[in-house]
Amino acid sequence: MEISTLISSTLRLGVPLLLASLGVLVSAKSGIVNMGMEGNMLFCAFMAAYITDISGYPLLGLLVGAIVGMFYSLLMGALIIKGRGNHVVVGLGMNFVVIGATTVLLKYIWKSSGYSTPIQRLPQLNFPKLGQQSITLIIAIICVFIVWFLLIKMNIGLRIRMVGEHPFAADSVGVDVVKHQFLALAISGFLGGLAGAELSIGQMGYFVKQMTASKGFLAYSAVIFAGYSPIMVVVTTMLIGFLDAVQMRAQTMLNIPGQFLLMLPYLVTLVALMGVGDRKRPKAAGKTYIRGNF
Repeated sequence: MEISTLISSTLRLGVPLLLASLGVLVSAKSGIVNMGMEGNMLFCAFMAAYITDISGYPLLGLLVGAIVGMFYSLLMGALIIKGRGNHVVVGLGMNFVVIGATTVLLKYIWKSSGYSTPIQRLPQLNFPKLGQQSITLIIAIICVFIVWFLLIKMNIGLRIRMVGEHPFAADSVGVDVVKHQFLALAISGFLGGLAGAELSIGQMGYFVKQMTASKGFLAYSAVIFAGYSPIMVVVTTMLIGFLDAVQMRAQTMLNIPGQFLLMLPYLVTLVALMGVGDRKRPKAAGKTYIRGNF
């Protein structure tokens, strides 16, 4: 197993998870438990593939996927913030709706129950020692810096974190809790859209039914494991990407049931979470803020 090939696969598998995890992180910092990231990624993977297919421009597909992700997340926010729905129930419910919708649309548009027709992929870049990578790798690196700078260095990031920790205190000093939660969700959805688009038009070159394969849920676990730190999110997602790359190569080299190897990244994450716990979770995460009744 060549090291350079393993590193290349780690980056390729880790980038969509990194983008999704950054999205989950931003929403969590505002107090929103984003269990809808799975549906966000899947729907945006579909939309990016569809727009690329009809236009022939994958960069347009990437942009549309990100924008659709933003609106998807805002809809989820409306149900949670304005509709006062349970964060987890709303997120999971939207996931199921998207799974059904994309399955029906896949059959309607491409006349297939499993795969779309081949689609032009995003521009691919060749890096020394890193192999061929989608242009989304560069976008992901930029996003890491932007999210870190936003949350740690900017006043708006301070307000988002304040809303997630003490919304009543934030409201008492004039910070609009609802506005900042919707802003965080818009950013989260945009990042999730990029992650989904990377799967379909960055890596595969076609859309596959349920192609996210629980990566949205894995992104939430990665954020917990990272202690809600933007920098540590990079470490945890790349570690999961590494484990995924190892299991893919081990399937061809070792006489071990493929099902066991496929669960390796999820199993290691679960064991790690049992030791780490969710101690650094924002105090107001999962709670719907009602003015004067928090």
